[in-house]
Amino acid sequence: MEIKIKNYSKYEIIAHYIKDLSFEIPSSESFVNAAQNLDKYEAKIDISNKPLKNGMLELNCKIFFEAPKEIIDKIHAEICMAIIFKIIDTQLNSEEIKRIILAEIPDLYGKNMTDLITDLFHKSGFKEFKFKKDINFVELYEQQFSNLKQKN
Repeated sequence: MEIKIKNYSKYEIIAHYIKDLSFEIPSSESFVNAAQNLDKYEAKIDISNKPLKNGMLELNCKIFFEAPKEIIDKIHAEICMAIIFKIIDTQLNSEEIKRIILAEIPDLYGKNMTDLITDLFHKSGFKEFKFKKDINFVELYEQQFSNLKQKN
């Protein structure tokens, strides 16, 4: 395993890897149902982090597909990228750190994750699959932040 440290002005990426990759088509009925209803599946995002030793953090960025409740025979597609990083700018406030964790770092790996999922769909027989729109973590973070400000 080769670890290349990528140093940005506020943080450094120590390593990244695919922590989990799951693509399940439980039956032929599931495949047919998914082929007919794939446009109803929604891409969801889950981001979590946990502290490691020596001031490092592990960021888990997950993209998964969720079918509406009315679809019975479902397929499952999910990827989780783990990114090990360290904040190096000790002058950052909590909001800046939050933005790094929820937007900046995930955005560095979002295209790689969506390309892997797309490739799995295509190679599994869903030739027409594509994401409804690009996932831009910075944009999503800013929208959420803006919505929170409006509520207050």
